[in-house]
Amino acid sequence: MQLNSLLLTQVEVAVADDTVALPSTWDPMGGSGLKEVDLLPASQKYQEVAAEFTRTGLANNIVKIVRIQNESLWKGYQVKKASLDSKNGHSNNERRLFHGTHGPSVDQINNHGFNRSYAGKHAAVYGNGTYFAVDPKYSASSTYSRADAQGHRHMYLALVLVGEFTVGSQGMVVPPEKNPGKSADMYDSVVDKTASPTMFIIFNDVQAYPSYLIVFM
Repeated sequence: MQLNSLLLTQVEVAVADDTVALPSTWDPMGGSGLKEVDLLPASQKYQEVAAEFTRTGLANNIVKIVRIQNESLWKGYQVKKASLDSKNGHSNNERRLFHGTHGPSVDQINNHGFNRSYAGKHAAVYGNGTYFAVDPKYSASSTYSRADAQGHRHMYLALVLVGEFTVGSQGMVVPPEKNPGKSADMYDSVVDKTASPTMFIIFNDVQAYPSYLIVFM
């Protein structure tokens, strides 16, 4: 099951190079596979991301907001999105969610995306995947967004393909089957609760894209 998922992901990323365009809002890549763009505080996008960050009452000072332009991650994500949209018969598979991290992980995430191999570093009560929160206050906890030597903390506003989901449990390494005995028909992610979930967990790294890095104090 896991091998098939890995092979599918590799094929998707390979196909993506020829079929997916980069966002028109991105700065020119200039031949680079990764570009980190500091947003101007007066720009509309900066204001939108800042509003998402503060919408539930966070009063932390924003140091900067960085748009992560990673060509290969973006293309792999978009191909996976098209696959989920086709499988589920609708396009309501994507959410904007938050992920807190500490400074040393930022370069890894910007270059290679989120990595579920680090699951379990904190309590992974809903499975050994990558966790994303609906409420930025959860991700801003010092448990996840630990301050660096300059007092800076780090959080991503990410695009996440949650698709169809169910409640997770400790020890899960893939989403469960929708119907027992039908391993080809699995949920796309898991949550803490199905009614108004507060967190989503994915087990396939290509299902999330680190759109914006918010550096705050």
